[in-house]
Amino acid sequence: MSRTSKYTDMGWPEYDALWKYDLLSEPELTSELARLAEASSSHDTDCVTFQPFPDPAVGNQDRYVVLQWPLANGSWLFRAVFDGHAGHDTVDHVVKTLPDMIKASLITLLSDQDEPNPSSISDILADAISAFDNNLTRDVLQLFPDQRIISELSDDAIRILINDHDSGGKNAAIVARCMRGSTVLTSLVDPARSNLWVASLGDSQAVLGVKRSHGHWETSLLSSFHNGTNPDEKERILLEHPGEPDCVMDDRVLGAIAVTRAVGDHLFKLPSIYTERIFKNAKPGFSFTKKIDDFLLRNKTPPYLSNRPDVRHVKLGATDSLLIMCSDGLLDLYEDYDLSLRDVADLWVKFLGRRETSRDNPNRALSLLREALGGEDADKVSRMMTVEMDFRWMDDTTIVVQRLR
Repeated sequence: MSRTSKYTDMGWPEYDALWKYDLLSEPELTSELARLAEASSSHDTDCVTFQPFPDPAVGNQDRYVVLQWPLANGSWLFRAVFDGHAGHDTVDHVVKTLPDMIKASLITLLSDQDEPNPSSISDILADAISAFDNNLTRDVLQLFPDQRIISELSDDAIRILINDHDSGGKNAAIVARCMRGSTVLTSLVDPARSNLWVASLGDSQAVLGVKRSHGHWETSLLSSFHNGTNPDEKERILLEHPGEPDCVMDDRVLGAIAVTRAVGDHLFKLPSIYTERIFKNAKPGFSFTKKIDDFLLRNKTPPYLSNRPDVRHVKLGATDSLLIMCSDGLLDLYEDYDLSLRDVADLWVKFLGRRETSRDNPNRALSLLREALGGEDADKVSRMMTVEMDFRWMDDTTIVVQRLR
């Protein structure tokens, strides 16, 4: 296969720089994108997770889960997208722990009710996600339950306790899970395929596309946008912290973090002494210590981030329907367009709907990623995949597309 080397400013002329990239031809372009995006299909679900920056030290912090649970009344379908940030510790723990917590709660509910009320399912999803994060808090408070004692301990004493990597790393893992963070987006479908629940915590997106009798696809947003740019979230935080106008600055909580709800991120949930004395003494530490010092001055009445998700229940009909779940990296690829979230969601649904009609749908998630990167513009897609920059030029992007009918 031939490749042509070209140069681009990536649309950022202010950098006064050109970066080399390779223009790929077909079929290499399609196969290389599938490889880089780790395209896969399982059951009724297509998945990709994409970060083209090649340095493994700052690798993709997105995760996804596709599970089928054979329970007493049939097979339940569980799907999830987790967008980790500041490191891999929290998001890896979410993948390992949260699905089993939700499954255990569902088994308990089904043992009491053969046909549980939809609101009961919503409750166990919300409760399990909050409980997961509360467990992170509990674990670190068991190590350091008293702020007065923390203030009396020396830095050396704290480092010895929390940086126990040579003796198994149990305490180090507890601290790291609180230091890092993750969004949570989960879906659950009952055995009859007649009910769908979506729980959202953070700014990942869930979009439902339903094909109506006239052949048009209808779009519904099933996730909340828990981000500092959301006026409702901003108002909620300001009301929870009266007299603290700086608790949201520049559309960021305490001027530092974009999401307003997440698991982990205990810098924004615990008193500042935990960050000053515990988290800042952990190894590996933070890569942005100066920013931490700035926002800690505004940490007066924590918590500032919520761990309570929103849950939506949808009654599914008999018509064709698709559920799109994605991290916010997919939405970021549309930043240059003057479109609302709903407008972008409509584009996704209509694009996949056309592919459903034509039956040209080998992997719906991969097709949607390709469209967002540039579609049939091979030059643009190649540039996004192969540009040789020394910093990341796009966010981690994960897409899970499930055919519900």
